[in-house]
Amino acid sequence: LGIAALVIGVKTLGWKTIRSLRSFDLLILLITLVLPLLSAFPIKIMGFDPLDYQSQGLIRSGIVVAIFFVLAIAIGMWWNRNLWIANAVLFYGIFTIFYTTFFTNGVGFFTGLVGSLGYWLEQQGVNRGSQPWYYYAFVQLPIYEFLAVLGSGLAVYFGIRHKKFTQLPDLQPADAEPDKPVEIELQSEGLVEETEMVDQPEEPRRIPVLYILIFWSITSLAAFTIAGEKMPWLTVHITLPMLLAAGWGLGYLVDSTPWKDLKRNRAILSVILAVLFLVSLSGTLGSLLGDQPPFAGQSLTQLEATANFLLALLGLAGSTAGLVYLLRNWHWNNLIRLVVLVFFVFMAILTGRAAFKASFINYEYATEYLVYAHAGTGPKQILSQVEEISQRLTGGTDLKVAYDNESLYPYWWYLRRYPNIQYFAETPTRDLKDAPIILVGAANYSKLDSIVRDQYVYYDYTRLWWPMEDYSNLSVKQVWEDLKNPALRSAIYQIWLNRDYEPYAKAKGRNNLTLATWQPSNHIRMYIRKDIIAQIWDYGAAPVTYTEVETDPYASGIMQLQPDFTLDGAITTAGPFSEPHGIAFAKDGTLYLADTKNNRILHFDTEGNLLHEWGSQSGTDAASGTFNEPWGIAVASDGSVLVADTWNHRIQRFNAEGKFINSWGYFGQEDNPDAFWGPRDVVVDDEGRVYVSDTGNKRIVIFDLKGNYITKFGTAGMETGMLDEPVGLAVDQNGNVYIADTWNQRIQEFTPNEAKTTYIPTREWEIAGWYGQSTENKPYISVDKDGNLYVADPEGYRVLVFTAEGVFKYGWGEYSTGVDGFGLVGGIEVAPDGKIWVVDSGNNRVLSFTPPIAAK
Repeated sequence: LGIAALVIGVKTLGWKTIRSLRSFDLLILLITLVLPLLSAFPIKIMGFDPLDYQSQGLIRSGIVVAIFFVLAIAIGMWWNRNLWIANAVLFYGIFTIFYTTFFTNGVGFFTGLVGSLGYWLEQQGVNRGSQPWYYYAFVQLPIYEFLAVLGSGLAVYFGIRHKKFTQLPDLQPADAEPDKPVEIELQSEGLVEETEMVDQPEEPRRIPVLYILIFWSITSLAAFTIAGEKMPWLTVHITLPMLLAAGWGLGYLVDSTPWKDLKRNRAILSVILAVLFLVSLSGTLGSLLGDQPPFAGQSLTQLEATANFLLALLGLAGSTAGLVYLLRNWHWNNLIRLVVLVFFVFMAILTGRAAFKASFINYEYATEYLVYAHAGTGPKQILSQVEEISQRLTGGTDLKVAYDNESLYPYWWYLRRYPNIQYFAETPTRDLKDAPIILVGAANYSKLDSIVRDQYVYYDYTRLWWPMEDYSNLSVKQVWEDLKNPALRSAIYQIWLNRDYEPYAKAKGRNNLTLATWQPSNHIRMYIRKDIIAQIWDYGAAPVTYTEVETDPYASGIMQLQPDFTLDGAITTAGPFSEPHGIAFAKDGTLYLADTKNNRILHFDTEGNLLHEWGSQSGTDAASGTFNEPWGIAVASDGSVLVADTWNHRIQRFNAEGKFINSWGYFGQEDNPDAFWGPRDVVVDDEGRVYVSDTGNKRIVIFDLKGNYITKFGTAGMETGMLDEPVGLAVDQNGNVYIADTWNQRIQEFTPNEAKTTYIPTREWEIAGWYGQSTENKPYISVDKDGNLYVADPEGYRVLVFTAEGVFKYGWGEYSTGVDGFGLVGGIEVAPDGKIWVVDSGNNRVLSFTPPIAAK
C-alpha cells in the first residue's frame, strides 16, 4: 500500500514535491524497515515452505532475506543516511532482543523474519473456531462492544438528521488570526530548507469523515463475518472504526447541546432525575420481562417480585413527574439530548465494568466470551504442587516428572528448570513407574492406566475450557421462543450482565456450567506414586504404610518374540492400512483383514499378495457391501466371509471373492435378537453357527448363516455369567465359548448343553490388564487346537497366553514402532499352520509369530 501511494503521489504531484513532504519520509522509513519481514512472500511464491527450518530451508530463506536487506539499506542510504541508520538500529535492536529471547536463541532472528509472516501464509486455509456467521454481530459485539455499536448508530442518526456525513476541515489553529496565511514547511533530506507561503483557500473541499468511518465499520463487519476464521480477538478490527464513529457521534451530541441553557434550568438536578428515571425504567421493565412477573401469586417470592415492581414503578412515576416539572420550559430536543447523554454514560460504565471483569476477575475462567480455547486453573495448581513436592523431597528441582503430548503445553516451559523431566508423548512405557509424578491428558488416560495400575493415586484438573456455545445453529424461530420464555430471558440477561450461568443452567436443566463441571472442557491428571505420598504426608494421623505390590503378575513371563512375517499395507498393492482390527483365515490359509478406518475388507494369499478387496464408506442408506468401521471378521466352513459392520450395527455375509450374500441387524437397545449396538466381533463354528458379541447390549447372540436367530446368553452386570463390554470371542473344538469380558477385566468360558440352546458359565479368570475404557481398548482372543487361549492386551501393547484353565503361560510385546513391539494390539488369530497372527492397529500392520516351543 505504501509503494502504491508513493507511485500515485509521484504521478500526481511530481518527484520534487513528493521528496519535500514528511509523509514521504514516513513511507520510506516504513517500507525499508518492514521489507525484510516480507521475505516469506517470494519464498512462498517460488513454491518453498517459509517454515522450513532445516539447513537447506534456512539457507534458501537466508538468501532471500539478504537480498531484501540489501535493497532496504540501499533505499535508506539514498533517502537519508543518518536518519535511516538511527531508526534501523532502534527497530532491529528491539526485534533482535525479543526474537532471540534475549540472545539465547540466535536462529530466532532469522526464523522471526521469515516465520512471522510465513506462519500466517500457511494458516490462510485454516478456519479456526467453526463459529456461526452471526458470531460477531450477535455474540461478540452485543456482549462487549455495545457502546461502540450504539454510538455508531447515534452517529448515523446525526449524519442523516443533520446531513453531517461530510464536513469542512478546520484548517487554522485555534489561536490563528483569521486572515493570516498558513505556513507549510517543505523538507529535504530531513532538514527544513525553505518555507512557502500559501494563501488559505476560500472554499475548502468537504471531507467525508463520517462516510469513511461508517463505511469502514460496515465493511469490517461484513469481511470478518464472511471470513472462515472467527475468533474473539478479531473483534477489535470491527470495533475500532465503530469506536471512532461513536466518538464522532457523542462528540457532536456534546458540542450541539446548549449547556448554558441547561445550566440556567437546574441541569444538575435534571441529570440526577434522569439517572433515576433510567434506573427505575430498567427495574420496571426487568420486573415485567423477568422470570418472576408481578401479581403472579401470593408466595413469598411472588409477593417480593410484586413489591419490587411497585417500587420501581413508583420511582419511574416520581422521576418522570420531576423531569416534566423541571424541564417544562425546555425544548423537547434538549430533554432527549440529556436522556441520551445519561444513557451513554451508563453504557460507558457497563463497558468499563465488562472489561474490568474480563481482565481481572474472570481472566482464568471460561465464563467470558472474550477468549476461545482458554487455559484452566489446573496447570498452575499442578505446578505449585510439583514445586512443593520437589522442594521437600530433593531440596530443589531434581524431582523426576514425566508428561505427555497433551500436557506438553505449558509444562515444556513450566518445568524447564527440572533436569529430570521425561517427555513420553502419547506412548507411555513401563519405565514411567520410575517417575514419582506423571502428568497426562485425557486422551491418554486409558494408556497410562495399564501401566501405573494401583501404584499411583491421581487427581483431576481442568486443563483447557471453551466458552459455552449454545448460541450456535440458532434459528429465528428458536430465538423468538427463547425470548418469550421468562426464565430463559432472565437467564440470558444474567449471562450478559454478570456472566452468571446458574439461572441458565437451571432453565435448561443442565449441570455442567459450574466451574467444577464446566463443559466444553479438557482435563489433565496428576499421578503421584503412593510411596511419595507416604513420605510427604503431614496431616495429623500417620498415613497407611506404603507397601510395594506386584503390579504386573505377568512380568516374569514376558519374553522377546520377533515376528517372522510382516504384512504392511503401505508396501502392498492394497495401499496403507488405517487402524485395522479383525483378522480371519480360510481353510486354504489365505487371510482376510478388516481394514477398519478404510471401511474395506482385504483378502491376501499366504505370501501377502492381495487377492480381493471390497467395501467403501457407508452413506445415509448404508447400502449392502458398504461399511461403517468393520471390526470383527470370520470365515465359515463353506468359505463365506462374515463381517461385524460395527457402526452400521449389523452382520454382513459375502462369498470368498467379496460378493454380497445377505445381512441382518439394525441399531437397537431393545431385547430383539437382531437389534445390535456396536457389535465388535463375530466367529463361526464348524456347524455354521454364527456367534456375535453385541458389545453395547452386553450379550452374545447366535444365528445360522442365513441370519436366523438360534439363541443368546449374557446380560449386563459383573456377576458370573454377566457381561460388561464383551468384545473378543473364541470357540474351541468342544464348542466352549470364550469371551473377553472387557470392563469386568476377565475371561469367561461358557459351555453349551447338548442341544446347544443354553450356555452355562463354567470358568472365569481375571486379566491384569484392560484398565482403560477408551474406544480403542477392545481386546480380541483366539484359541488353538491345544486349548491355549491367546489374549490381546491392546493398551498394554502385548499378547498374553493362558491354558484352557486360565493359567498364565507366557506373553510378549511392549510399546514400539519397530518389529520388537506393538503400537496397539488389535485382532489376534491362530492360523491353520499354528502360527499366531496379531493385528498391530497402532502401527497399521499385521505380524506373524511362531509360538516358542518351550512355552508350548
